[in-house]
Amino acid sequence: MPDKPSRTRTRTLNQYLDPYPHFGRLREVGRAVRIRTAFAGEGWLVTRHEDAQRLAGDPRLSVEARHAGPELRCRQDEFKFRFADCLPETMLIMDPPAHTRLRRMVAREFTPRRVAGLASYIEETVRELLAPLPPDGTADLVTALAEPLPTMVICRLLGLSEQDATHLRPLVAALTELPVDPEVAARVAAARDAVWTYLSDMIEEKRRRPDEGLLSALISAHDDEGRLTDTELTAMAGVLFAGGAETTTQMIGSGLLLLLRHPEQLARLVDSPELVPSAVDELLRFESPVTLGLIRYATEDIALGDVTIPRGDLVFVGVATANHDPRRFPEPERLDVARRDNPHLAFGHGPHYCLGAPLARLELQVTFSTLLQRHPHLELACRPADVPWRPSALRGPASLPVRLGPRAATDR
Repeated sequence: MPDKPSRTRTRTLNQYLDPYPHFGRLREVGRAVRIRTAFAGEGWLVTRHEDAQRLAGDPRLSVEARHAGPELRCRQDEFKFRFADCLPETMLIMDPPAHTRLRRMVAREFTPRRVAGLASYIEETVRELLAPLPPDGTADLVTALAEPLPTMVICRLLGLSEQDATHLRPLVAALTELPVDPEVAARVAAARDAVWTYLSDMIEEKRRRPDEGLLSALISAHDDEGRLTDTELTAMAGVLFAGGAETTTQMIGSGLLLLLRHPEQLARLVDSPELVPSAVDELLRFESPVTLGLIRYATEDIALGDVTIPRGDLVFVGVATANHDPRRFPEPERLDVARRDNPHLAFGHGPHYCLGAPLARLELQVTFSTLLQRHPHLELACRPADVPWRPSALRGPASLPVRLGPRAATDR
């Protein structure tokens, strides 16, 4: 059946509520649908998995805001905020070849061996965070676990302290607020400036007293080879921190909520802990923190089905809608912790595929394994509908009240 015309109507999308039924309707409207968002005005949502995967690496779609058309620039300037302003000169907002140079630079130091070396620290930290919780009582697992853990892990990776983690955590969280009005945009800008200043000071400290952390490794490469400017170095630290902390916080919270909403899958995971790796990818598919999509700008007209996306328009390469596309995933609305064929787009695709994906997977696997081993009888302490969601650019629960239940006998 041919795609239905979608050029004549713009749809408003509210991602705070359950967006998946709406995404399902949009997939049937067309391969690219015109939508209106509160924070960026109008753009095109690419709705289906095949198109989203292909376009995520299409050079006709740029991450650089200079390709935005006049109307889009006016909308962004209205709040004196652009996505590129959050952390300037990062590889997140660069196309090849500039992006290739920076990514290669950090990938050389952000090695599988360095990531694997964090496993024992992650497990120890999860146990330490869970230890003060009442053995048979209730707790908020967002406050107790999902928020502090990723910040502590990324600080460990970079060579920063737990005191640094405590200071930076609220600032990084503020960076993900949606700039829906000038007041929020100003708050985001203030957080950006504070993060930038703090990391710049940390870089100078590491220059004087280098250690084995990733930040010192990048500084050493910069000083010896001159391949990173001071701005690039600070921006790299910022994007590693923000990307490694805030997204993983949402992944942990959303993943736990999904398991609690599907107790049969939770029980399956408790009984078969070898399923944790496949469960992590299924949870990422089902509820990605990047709900709306990867933000791109069309550098030329792009035909997609019956629609032509004009040059200069904003494009959201749909992540959540692609991850629920029945054309690619059998029974996409069924959570299956043993799902094997699972090419989800939670970490993106193409040149901008998430560099920290191996660390995120490790962190999620260790967290879920340790938590469920210690508290195999977790239950929600409220109705699923009463769990509040963050009003943020990243989707995740703001709190997650649970009944911990009796601990496993081996953990008492």
